[in-house]
Amino acid sequence: MFLVVSLFLLAQSVLADDVYHIYHNPRFDYSIAYPKDILYPQGESDNGDGQKFLSKDADASLIVYGSNNALSQSLEDLYLEESRGGTHEKPTKVVTYKVLKNNWFVVSGYKSGKVFYQKTILNKNQFKFFTLNILKARKRFTIQLLKILQLHLNDNCSLYRRVGRIERD
Repeated sequence: MFLVVSLFLLAQSVLADDVYHIYHNPRFDYSIAYPKDILYPQGESDNGDGQKFLSKDADASLIVYGSNNALSQSLEDLYLEESRGGTHEKPTKVVTYKVLKNNWFVVSGYKSGKVFYQKTILNKNQFKFFTLNILKARKRFTIQLLKILQLHLNDNCSLYRRVGRIERD
């Protein structure tokens, strides 16, 4: 418990001075605030479903996108699929945390030498995906960026709230 409280207080003090920009995706109607001095947008995808953000050294990436639920997949089925670490013979990731709620889930752990954190929201028969990948050695990035996803991504797709100063592009 002490560690959780300490990490929370550290993240709050680190985030308080950050300046955020807002990325809004009109096609799938979601938004996210990202720290403009840490993550840099790489341009909207050709089909307009989302964007990739990279740190200067590419040690951290945030990929955000939406998808129509054309196959009518349940959130629970997608959660079970994403929670698996691959097959027993060929693991692709180590899942260390997972939680399923009414219309969202989170899966996180380690994959290819990086920490990953994925939040998926099902809203109006559309999935919204937010995936963060950070090199394990980058603790400051990990604390800052995980806090962004935890604070900004709630279950009604109002995906940001003020934790620092927000500037509009």
